[in-house]
Amino acid sequence: MVEVTKIGNKTLVMDGKILSLFRKGSLLRQMYYGGYEDFDGANGGVWKKYINIPITTIPSEYAQYLIEIDDTNVSVYNAKGDLKAQASIASEFWDLVRSDGNDIRVFDESFSQLYFSVRKWSYGNKATIFVRLPAGKTELNIAFGNQKAIRSVYENPLEVYDIYDTFEDQDISDWQEAGASATWGVTSEKVKEGNYALKGDAGTTSGANRMFINNKAFSAKEFKVEVWVWDYWDGYTNNPNGVVIQAYPDTSGKSYVIELTGGDFAINKFTGTTSFTSLASQSLGIEYDNWFKYEILYDNGEIIAKLYDNTESLLATLSATDTEYQTGYVGVRVWRNVGYFDIFIAYKATDPATFDTPRILEF
Repeated sequence: MVEVTKIGNKTLVMDGKILSLFRKGSLLRQMYYGGYEDFDGANGGVWKKYINIPITTIPSEYAQYLIEIDDTNVSVYNAKGDLKAQASIASEFWDLVRSDGNDIRVFDESFSQLYFSVRKWSYGNKATIFVRLPAGKTELNIAFGNQKAIRSVYENPLEVYDIYDTFEDQDISDWQEAGASATWGVTSEKVKEGNYALKGDAGTTSGANRMFINNKAFSAKEFKVEVWVWDYWDGYTNNPNGVVIQAYPDTSGKSYVIELTGGDFAINKFTGTTSFTSLASQSLGIEYDNWFKYEILYDNGEIIAKLYDNTESLLATLSATDTEYQTGYVGVRVWRNVGYFDIFIAYKATDPATFDTPRILEF
């Protein structure tokens, strides 16, 4: 309902929760006088609108979902990258959200806040937001439009992912070596992001020098790993540093290793520290001495590996099937000389929820 009040030569228009003051048909001032103020970091402001994503199949376990907002669409993806729901409503989001995204809040049907991680933020163009959705929820909501808001304490990747390590705290006590001897530590020599990265120095040893996260196995047998790896040329052959899954605590070397080796992007099945069988490979004419992003999906014996360059452009995709190793541990590997690793992320790839079409609602 629209209410109109005359005040001298001015007109006051109340339309829903919008209060507008006009003089001779010209807008003098507009104020949003309703909204929600009880999220953390309100800083004296209120939230005006939110993206509402109804959940039609209530999840029986927690899972991570990706909300992508480009210049047109709001899209929901599962951890495997499958599209779950989409609507062309992004313009309303970009019209009101802060340019730094500090007013983003994620909450459920009872207005309880949920943990989230903003992975990419390009104002007006693209935002990618990972959310940890607990079991039993019936709505997934993203609030925006509080221009006074400060960054939320719920924007915390440590609470979103099962494993998240940027090595900035210089603490690798959660990691444990398995296999041939190497010296592992934190370094500022080469980093992808921040000030520190993980360094493994194997000298000239050509065994499987591996580091695994302690006591963090994926019993669901569905998980995804993302890690940045520095691969380089040493004058003889490139050092096949890569990502390891399925081995710890087996110190005999049984593992799947995804690596760049001899110019090939490969998925190799190791039956010992040096003996292996190639499950899949692709020759790549690429320049070494740079950071590469490895993205691995393990789905009940199917391994899908993707390699990205330093700008996150996709270089190659491999797939293989093997169910022999089922322990679900993840880590990194340096084969000879020195390896560098940064921004190690791992999370479940289960998909227990289904979603209805996203929409924009007012508080």
